[in-house]
Amino acid sequence: MSVTHRLLVPFELPDADEVPPVLVDTLATMEVVLLGHYGLPEQTPPSVARDQFEGDARTELDDIARRFEEAGVSVTTRLVFGKAREETINRVALEEDCDVILTPGDADAVAQAFVPLRGEANFDRILSFVGELLIATGASVTLFHTGEESDRLPGEEILADATDRLVGAGVDPDRISRHLVGDDVERSIVNLGDTFDLLVLGETEPSLRNKIFGSRPAQVTAGTDDPAFVVRNAE
Repeated sequence: MSVTHRLLVPFELPDADEVPPVLVDTLATMEVVLLGHYGLPEQTPPSVARDQFEGDARTELDDIARRFEEAGVSVTTRLVFGKAREETINRVALEEDCDVILTPGDADAVAQAFVPLRGEANFDRILSFVGELLIATGASVTLFHTGEESDRLPGEEILADATDRLVGAGVDPDRISRHLVGDDVERSIVNLGDTFDLLVLGETEPSLRNKIFGSRPAQVTAGTDDPAFVVRNAE
């Protein structure tokens, strides 16, 4: 669990939203790729937009990078003009060998992380990243599992294994709490929602967010805009 992770942080240009300073500080131990995606109207060819806007876009992206570098973060930048934002993020993550993608949000502190776990899929990468994040920030963590019948291991065993790995990485066991729930996943997350500052999600399959949040994710995220780290699946 001593891997240094490579993180992709996408920004929508122009006039990108800032990443809160407290969140930038958590990334000092990681390699970070800053992706500036300049969204284009359907009728605008990327080559035309690049000729017209590349100078201003590059200046804005360099200013963003400077704020990260001032916090001690090692950064690389990529600037892309295009229409398909999600496809661009996935493509650049592959090209730059990024195993974590950050969706920035509002954060005044990084004191409590929330980590839903789905079985053993992507387990090693998720726990490796969570361990590095907790060591860097001193935050506490809530490990969450739904106790799915399809799991090869019981939910209690999965959460215990996750706890052991974090403790082995140097996280104080007093900073780790565990929640195992049955069918009412959405209500359980809603009840926990006010207690965390950021999410760490594992990318396992396209239905991940629906499985974690249920059919009405707005109930979970209403009134908050927490940052989310998505740990990509190597498979």
